[in-house]
Amino acid sequence: MKAIQKRLFTGIAATAACLCLAACQPSDEKIAQAQEKYAQLTQTHNQVVEAHTKVEDDSLDEELVALQEKTREMERCNLAEMKDDEIDELIRTMDSLISDYEEYRAALSGIKGEEEAAVITSITLALVNETEFSFSGLKLYEKGDNGTHVNILEELETFSPQQSLTGLIIQRDVDHTPWILVLTDEEGGEFQTELPVGEYQEEGVSLAVSWDGEQNEITVNPL
Repeated sequence: MKAIQKRLFTGIAATAACLCLAACQPSDEKIAQAQEKYAQLTQTHNQVVEAHTKVEDDSLDEELVALQEKTREMERCNLAEMKDDEIDELIRTMDSLISDYEEYRAALSGIKGEEEAAVITSITLALVNETEFSFSGLKLYEKGDNGTHVNILEELETFSPQQSLTGLIIQRDVDHTPWILVLTDEEGGEFQTELPVGEYQEEGVSLAVSWDGEQNEITVNPL
């Protein structure tokens, strides 16, 4: 049913002549108001379609398809055969449809958040410094995260040789997106490596931070 409903609930194109017109028309102002409202309706509809494609839950599918059919009925209205007060009523109907779409968009947003939370696994991480370096900076973040990254050691002592650092938390998403570990030594040298979170157990993992003299880089491997 999900695949069928996904195909049925699709985007609607908004055009300048979105509602049917004929030679004899009501006031230009009313026509413009109706067409502007229809453009808003189709835009909101298409936003909900996009949100709908990003969730697996299919509990709203039938309701969304029914709402789409009501929206398509607006497209078949012939403004030329309507009086101004009838167009006003049509605009109110489209406002109601827009309100319904907004409610569904909020519901889909909530569903998406729940689905994402369900597939994110927190993993406890411990690091053991097996290098000869003392590190004054340590950052952990998901690959692709371009935000500001906090120095975990900012208010702590340096991460010294043979020292263990416990209680770190990383998260594994459904795509097993790697995490980035950045270490900065006391001289300002920065070392970066990827953590393959898909290989780590949910119970947690202890990693040895070592120095590869041949490659001139930091390596991180499970203990």
